[in-house]
Amino acid sequence: MHPLLVPGEWLVEGRYHPTGKAARQVAGVTTVHAAEEYPETLRVNGEIRGLGDTDARPVHSNFHLDVVSSQKVRFRMDSQPLATVLVGEGHYDDHIMVIRYASPDRRILGVETFVGVSRDEIRHSGVMLADGAPVTSWLARLERVK
Repeated sequence: MHPLLVPGEWLVEGRYHPTGKAARQVAGVTTVHAAEEYPETLRVNGEIRGLGDTDARPVHSNFHLDVVSSQKVRFRMDSQPLATVLVGEGHYDDHIMVIRYASPDRRILGVETFVGVSRDEIRHSGVMLADGAPVTSWLARLERVK
Protein backbone atom coordinates (compact mmCIF):
# COMPACT_ATOMS: atom_id res chain seq x y z
CA MET A 1 0.00 0.00 0.00
CA HIS A 2 1.26 3.48 -0.79
CA PRO A 3 2.26 5.36 2.43
CA LEU A 4 -0.21 8.24 1.81
CA LEU A 5 -3.11 5.77 1.76
CA VAL A 6 -2.43 4.79 5.39
CA PRO A 7 -4.23 7.11 7.87
CA GLY A 8 -1.87 9.31 9.84
CA GLU A 9 -0.32 12.73 10.16
CA TRP A 10 2.52 14.19 8.09
CA LEU A 11 4.79 17.21 8.59
CA VAL A 12 5.21 19.11 5.33
CA GLU A 13 8.13 21.29 4.19
CA GLY A 14 8.65 22.55 0.68
CA ARG A 15 8.70 25.24 -1.95
CA TYR A 16 5.82 26.62 -3.99
CA HIS A 17 6.58 28.34 -7.27
CA PRO A 18 3.69 30.61 -8.29
CA THR A 19 4.13 31.72 -11.90
CA GLY A 20 5.53 35.24 -12.11
CA LYS A 21 6.30 35.45 -8.38
CA ALA A 22 9.18 34.48 -6.14
CA ALA A 23 9.25 30.91 -4.84
CA ARG A 24 8.00 30.53 -1.27
CA GLN A 25 9.22 28.24 1.48
CA VAL A 26 6.25 26.64 3.24
CA ALA A 27 5.67 24.30 6.16
CA GLY A 28 2.62 22.68 7.66
CA VAL A 29 0.74 19.51 8.45
CA THR A 30 -1.31 17.05 6.39
CA THR A 31 -3.61 14.50 7.98
CA VAL A 32 -5.19 11.45 6.36
CA HIS A 33 -8.41 10.08 7.90
CA ALA A 34 -10.44 7.07 6.82
CA ALA A 35 -14.18 7.69 6.72
CA GLU A 36 -15.84 5.81 9.56
CA GLU A 37 -18.68 4.45 7.45
CA TYR A 38 -16.59 3.88 4.28
CA PRO A 39 -12.97 3.06 5.23
CA GLU A 40 -11.93 2.96 1.56
CA THR A 41 -12.64 6.71 1.41
CA LEU A 42 -9.79 8.82 2.75
CA ARG A 43 -10.10 12.48 3.64
CA VAL A 44 -6.83 14.40 3.27
CA ASN A 45 -6.63 17.75 5.08
CA GLY A 46 -3.65 20.04 4.76
CA GLU A 47 -2.60 23.36 6.20
CA ILE A 48 0.57 25.16 5.15
CA ARG A 49 2.02 28.58 5.90
CA GLY A 50 4.69 30.63 4.22
CA LEU A 51 7.86 30.65 6.32
CA GLY A 52 9.32 33.99 7.39
CA ASP A 53 6.01 35.85 6.95
CA THR A 54 4.38 36.30 10.34
CA ASP A 55 1.27 37.84 8.74
CA ALA A 56 0.76 34.96 6.31
CA ARG A 57 -2.56 33.20 6.67
CA PRO A 58 -2.56 29.43 6.41
CA VAL A 59 -3.57 27.86 3.13
CA HIS A 60 -5.96 24.93 3.58
CA SER A 61 -6.50 22.03 1.20
CA ASN A 62 -9.07 19.29 1.63
CA PHE A 63 -9.69 16.44 -0.76
CA HIS A 64 -10.98 12.89 -0.87
CA LEU A 65 -9.32 9.79 -2.26
CA ASP A 66 -11.52 6.76 -2.89
CA VAL A 67 -9.46 3.59 -3.13
CA VAL A 68 -11.31 1.77 -5.93
CA SER A 69 -8.85 -1.08 -6.53
CA SER A 70 -5.39 -2.31 -5.60
CA GLN A 71 -3.90 0.22 -8.05
CA LYS A 72 -6.47 2.97 -8.62
CA VAL A 73 -7.91 5.93 -6.69
CA ARG A 74 -10.56 8.53 -7.49
CA PHE A 75 -9.88 12.15 -6.51
CA ARG A 76 -12.35 14.90 -5.53
CA MET A 77 -11.69 18.39 -4.19
CA ASP A 78 -14.23 21.14 -3.62
CA SER A 79 -11.92 24.11 -4.12
CA GLN A 80 -13.23 27.34 -2.63
CA PRO A 81 -10.19 29.41 -3.77
CA LEU A 82 -10.75 28.24 -7.35
CA ALA A 83 -14.56 28.35 -7.03
CA THR A 84 -14.91 24.93 -8.64
CA VAL A 85 -14.83 21.21 -8.08
CA LEU A 86 -11.77 19.24 -9.18
CA VAL A 87 -12.27 15.58 -10.02
CA GLY A 88 -9.92 12.97 -11.38
CA GLU A 89 -8.20 9.68 -10.83
CA GLY A 90 -4.85 8.26 -10.01
CA HIS A 91 -2.80 5.12 -10.06
CA TYR A 92 -0.50 3.84 -7.37
CA ASP A 93 1.71 1.04 -6.16
CA ASP A 94 3.73 0.72 -2.97
CA HIS A 95 6.15 3.48 -4.02
CA ILE A 96 4.46 6.01 -6.30
CA MET A 97 1.06 7.58 -6.76
CA VAL A 98 0.18 9.88 -9.67
CA ILE A 99 -3.10 11.82 -9.61
CA ARG A 100 -4.60 13.77 -12.51
CA TYR A 101 -7.59 16.08 -12.04
CA ALA A 102 -9.59 18.79 -13.77
CA SER A 103 -12.48 21.17 -13.26
CA PRO A 104 -15.72 20.18 -15.06
CA ASP A 105 -15.06 22.77 -17.80
CA ARG A 106 -11.42 21.57 -18.04
CA ARG A 107 -10.11 25.14 -17.56
CA ILE A 108 -8.18 23.99 -14.46
CA LEU A 109 -5.91 20.95 -14.82
CA GLY A 110 -3.49 19.44 -12.33
CA VAL A 111 -1.08 16.56 -11.88
CA GLU A 112 0.49 15.50 -8.59
CA THR A 113 3.00 12.81 -7.74
CA PHE A 114 3.68 11.25 -4.36
CA VAL A 115 6.90 9.23 -4.29
CA GLY A 116 7.30 7.04 -1.22
CA VAL A 117 10.96 7.25 -0.21
CA SER A 118 10.09 5.05 2.77
CA ARG A 119 7.00 4.24 4.86
CA ASP A 120 7.68 7.48 6.75
CA GLU A 121 8.78 9.87 3.97
CA ILE A 122 7.09 11.05 0.77
CA ARG A 123 8.28 13.48 -1.91
CA HIS A 124 5.29 15.38 -3.29
CA SER A 125 5.41 17.41 -6.49
CA GLY A 126 2.78 18.90 -8.73
CA VAL A 127 1.71 21.49 -11.23
CA MET A 128 -1.59 23.28 -11.76
CA LEU A 129 -2.60 24.95 -15.02
CA ALA A 130 -5.39 27.41 -15.81
CA ASP A 131 -6.46 27.80 -19.43
CA GLY A 132 -3.36 25.88 -20.48
CA ALA A 133 -0.86 28.09 -18.64
CA PRO A 134 1.00 27.05 -15.47
CA VAL A 135 -0.30 28.78 -12.33
CA THR A 136 1.87 27.12 -9.72
CA SER A 137 4.16 24.17 -9.17
CA TRP A 138 5.60 22.70 -5.99
CA LEU A 139 7.99 20.26 -4.46
CA ALA A 140 7.58 19.18 -0.83
CA ARG A 141 8.78 16.58 1.64
CA LEU A 142 6.29 14.84 3.91
CA GLU A 143 7.51 13.13 7.06
CA ARG A 144 5.16 10.90 9.05
CA VAL A 145 4.50 11.99 12.62
CA LYS A 146 5.06 8.99 14.90
